[in-house]
Amino acid sequence: MTHTGKQQEWRRLIDATELTRFTTEVLSAAGARHTDAAVTAEVLVAADLGGVESHGVARLRRYAEGLRNGDINRFGVPETVTDKGSVCVVDAHNALGQPALCTAVDLAIDRAGKFGTSVVTVRRSNHMGIAGWFAERGARAGMFTMVSTNAVPQVAPMGTNEPMFGTNPFCYAVPTSEGTLCFDGASSTVSRGKLEQLDRLDKPMRPGWALGPDGRTALGAAETVTGLINRKGYALLPLGGGDQDHGGHKGSALGLFAELLCGPLAGARWSRHTYQGGEAGLGHFVFCLNLDALGDQGVIRASVEQLAREVRDSTPVDPLTPVRIPGDRRRLVTERRLADGVPVLESVVADLDDIARFVGIEPVSTLTYDT
Repeated sequence: MTHTGKQQEWRRLIDATELTRFTTEVLSAAGARHTDAAVTAEVLVAADLGGVESHGVARLRRYAEGLRNGDINRFGVPETVTDKGSVCVVDAHNALGQPALCTAVDLAIDRAGKFGTSVVTVRRSNHMGIAGWFAERGARAGMFTMVSTNAVPQVAPMGTNEPMFGTNPFCYAVPTSEGTLCFDGASSTVSRGKLEQLDRLDKPMRPGWALGPDGRTALGAAETVTGLINRKGYALLPLGGGDQDHGGHKGSALGLFAELLCGPLAGARWSRHTYQGGEAGLGHFVFCLNLDALGDQGVIRASVEQLAREVRDSTPVDPLTPVRIPGDRRRLVTERRLADGVPVLESVVADLDDIARFVGIEPVSTLTYDT
């Protein structure tokens, strides 16, 4: 494995409320409406709070520059262009992805409340952050909620080294008697954001995560990220990797499933076409199932919680490592970071300072070094 030899970075602690305020102000100063800036900031900071730094404020420059240079339409308002009752289509008009998907989720909640189930798709959208934030929004309203999105192609289906799919996450959330149970994961073995984070931390990537131009496993995070961005022959691998023995065909099928739901079926672009024509053409997909339509919601919530508890209480392979279900680690990390502050790498803090100068606001206030 290649190793860059960069010096290990310190982290600065930033209060979550301050980080959200700063992110909202950056996006507003870059031209977004305040309500759009606020929901986008909430989604980004939620990622950092949950330990998913690859999708947090480290991506803020992408949004600020996109709003300033017109790649993201700061005047766009999500519009329902097809309304068939339980099935609707929202046009994001190339605006920020977070407000567009939030609009879609709220519409899906409303329609599932009336019809029992609902499907809402979004077209002409942009990057929308962590899918889990949106699925949990639906779950808190009493819905079993599924969310997916496509993205710029970076993943090579099994049998090719050509990127054809995005990392195309699938996410579901269901309410329980104690809160929500939520899974949020890419259909690729690893996301590009994860490799960017490994590069910042000077940590190696694992064999079997990505392919280089020669069709062999890539080992350097920095060159892989650069190669993916510049489309220089690098590709991530689907869940299960590049061969059938380890389930690569299943990961490829999941990536295609998301591409179908969020591309052709949503009236959005897909694969290599997502960013053609000078604007983003991403699609999102939301499904809601009203628990009240299935029976007594309280009983269902309690049953889900009992199932989760039984899984957690099963015999661990390693007695020192408890069995977890999706969302357990993120919940614990969020609680700690809400109390102590969000640890942000020095390089990311420096970038936030530069972004503040770029949009003409004061830099974010940090607390102290993370110990």
